Amino acid sequence: MKRNRKTIASVLLLVLCAFVSARGEGVDDYIQARMCELHIPGLSLAVVRNGRIVKANGYGVANLEQNSPATPQTVYEIGSMTKQFTATAIMMLVEEGKVHLDDSITKYFPNAPEAWQPITIRHLLSHTSGIQNHVAVPGYLGSFKTNLLMESTPGREELLSMFFKLPLEFQPGDTWSYDNTGYYLLGLVVEKVSGESFWQFLSERIFRPVGMRATHNTDVRPLVANRAAGYQWVSGAFENRPVLAPFIAFSAGSILSSVEDLARWDAVLYTEKLLKTSSLEQMWTATRTNEGAAASFNYGFGWFVDSYHGHHFVQHSGGTPGFSSVIYRFLDDKLTIIILTNHSDMIIDQLAIDIAGMYVPALARPQVKPDHDPQTSIRLKEITSHLLNGSFDNAEFAKPMQVFLSTATRKAFWQWVGSHGALRSFVYYDREKVEEGSIVRYRLVLGDSGYLLSFRVGDDKRIEQIYWW
Repeated sequence: MKRNRKTIASVLLLVLCAFVSARGEGVDDYIQARMCELHIPGLSLAVVRNGRIVKANGYGVANLEQNSPATPQTVYEIGSMTKQFTATAIMMLVEEGKVHLDDSITKYFPNAPEAWQPITIRHLLSHTSGIQNHVAVPGYLGSFKTNLLMESTPGREELLSMFFKLPLEFQPGDTWSYDNTGYYLLGLVVEKVSGESFWQFLSERIFRPVGMRATHNTDVRPLVANRAAGYQWVSGAFENRPVLAPFIAFSAGSILSSVEDLARWDAVLYTEKLLKTSSLEQMWTATRTNEGAAASFNYGFGWFVDSYHGHHFVQHSGGTPGFSSVIYRFLDDKLTIIILTNHSDMIIDQLAIDIAGMYVPALARPQVKPDHDPQTSIRLKEITSHLLNGSFDNAEFAKPMQVFLSTATRKAFWQWVGSHGALRSFVYYDREKVEEGSIVRYRLVLGDSGYLLSFRVGDDKRIEQIYWW
């Protein structure tokens, strides 16, 4: 029976791919072609201009076994896009004077180890705390014995005691390293300060006021209208995904939503209905290291922060077993691209970027430009190959990157990137001069799929950042 389901799912994908050639050029054609390339069963898209939806569509299948189509109302797990809501909840409490960004987290967790005393709420929000990311520790999640109905789950105190045993990987503020543990702790801070459950706080203070009626936590037990099923592509066929229990991801990644609801979220961020403009600007400002240098990634509070030739944007991706998502908000252009899919955690940033370029030509990434510094490209390709293979030379990197490269997050991240396939192509397409250095951008192919890769290189030639947009 399992083989029959795999066969049916594979046939559905072939039908979808055949349908591409019958459509005209544009966003729809592009999306369907990329879905075939990346083996995505279903995808929902919203394009928002000036806070209003200008395109909302579903592509493919939300549930392969039911053969139900994906629509703008389809509800997906959004993974780490949850973090922007957690950060917003904290900033609401900051505006009310109930939380202070420079509070030591030991104020809220008095049993935390002494080494955590210098860690502040600001550090947790910006992924600069130094606390090891529990999700990146091999075997850590496997220590929780649960079933689909979550009849046996660890309590908060048990989880906290396990978190308290995680080592600090660097001193707070020395660099950036993605940390689900920190965002889990922020959810607990919301509960301790508000006196409500985290989900009750989000529902009453964000979801209901914004009109996000399709947005919930990822608990598998309640019936949720239009909920997509999650899949992974294994040995040439789709399989149902394993469930990520909500207690594991919690405030770091346990929200379900639709593109229509996220478009409402995008619209409210142009107003002061939830937060003052000054708070939003603080969330969208990249955090610097203790020494004032660029961290290993540009991150504010719950958002990655960047620009492309003067066009500022904030963005975040999300991934869980069976689902991948992105939201890109091009602030200067008042353009937002929201993409939700039911394929297991994968890089889909390039889809949002390419679609943005179809609406704002200045955002379009060129296919190729003359490479006037081929030696740099050869060097960066070699460094990428080494990282994919789990090795690197510290001398090639600036100090904050050196610290990041020593973390469990770095190891897990590059193993995940490597799982997308072998490096088959690495082609230069753009260079942008920035303060004290430049950004060099490439198109590469991993396995059978194309991606974008950017390097921020200092004037001293050392690599300060590497990112997938």
